[in-house]
Amino acid sequence: MSTPLASALPEGFSSPPVPQRKRHHKPDWLVAYLFLAPAAAIFAAFIAYPLADGIATAFTNRAIAKPGDYVGFTNFLALMSDEHFRRAAFDSLVLTVGTVSVKCVLGMACAVLLSQPMPMRGLMRALVFLPWAVPGLIAGLAWKWIFDEQAGILGSLAISLGLSDTPVYWLSDPTIAMFSIGAAMIWHGLPFFTMMFLAALTAIPSDLGEAAAIDGAGPLRRFWSVTLPQMREVIAVTVMLSTIWTFNSFHMVFILTGGGPSMRTHILPTLAYEYGIGQSQLGLGSAVIVSVIPVFVILIILLTRRMLRDSSK
Repeated sequence: MSTPLASALPEGFSSPPVPQRKRHHKPDWLVAYLFLAPAAAIFAAFIAYPLADGIATAFTNRAIAKPGDYVGFTNFLALMSDEHFRRAAFDSLVLTVGTVSVKCVLGMACAVLLSQPMPMRGLMRALVFLPWAVPGLIAGLAWKWIFDEQAGILGSLAISLGLSDTPVYWLSDPTIAMFSIGAAMIWHGLPFFTMMFLAALTAIPSDLGEAAAIDGAGPLRRFWSVTLPQMREVIAVTVMLSTIWTFNSFHMVFILTGGGPSMRTHILPTLAYEYGIGQSQLGLGSAVIVSVIPVFVILIILLTRRMLRDSSK
C-alpha cells in the first residue's frame, strides 16, 4: 500500500543508505610491531645489551668489581703483541677449518651410506644422530674420561694392543692435545652434517640419477655431476653454520684442557674467559672477542644472503 508521500516521489527514487559508523582499523604495520615487541624486548635484554656492553668494555680497563676508565685502543694494541693471543687465533683458525672439513667429508659419506637400502637402516640412523642429542657438557666430560692418562679407555686400549708402552698424554702433551680436542668436536658435530646432507639427498628427484645412468654415467660420475650440484646450497649453509659454531665453541676446550698446558691449547673464546675472569681483566677479555666480530659479521651476511636467495627461488 502506497502512501501519499511515496506517490509524490519521482519514479525510480530510492532513499540513500543509512550512514554507518566507520570502524577504525589499526594499521597493519602497528599490528606487526605489537606481535614483534616481546621478541624485540628479549633480544634487546639478552643479546643487544650484552653485545653493546661487551664492545664498550673492550675500550676500557674495566676489571671485576672495578668500573674502569676509557683507554681507547690500548687493549687491542696489547693483543697485537700478545703471543698467547696470536697462538689462540691461529689454533682457532686451524681447529675450525680442520674439524669442519673432516665433518663435511665424513658427513657426506655417512649420508650417502644411510640413504641406501640396508637392514636396520632406521637403527643405524638413530645411532649416527645420537651424539647430536648429547649436551655439550656431558660430551666433554665423557671425552675427558676417554682421554684420561691413567684410567682412560683409549690409553688402556693403546697399551693392550701394543701401540704404546707408556701412557699417552692425550690432553697434557701440547702437540697431541689439539688433535684430541678436534676429534671430540668432530664426534659431537658430525650428526649435524649427516642429518642436513641426508635430508638434501632424499629431496633430490630420482629421475635425475636414472637419466644420468641411462646416459652411461657411473656412480662416481652421477654423484659428482648430479648429486653434488643439487646439494650445493645445503652444503654452503651447513658449512657456514658449523664454522660459526665451531669457532665460538667454548665448552669442549674448557672441559678437556682448560687452555693448558701452559696456555698452549687456548682458542679465542677460552682465552677471553682466561683474561676476563681468570685474570680479572674484563677489558682485555672483551677485546679478544670484539676483535673477531668483523669475521662473524661477514659470515652472517653471506649466510643470510644465501638463505634469502634460496627462499626466493
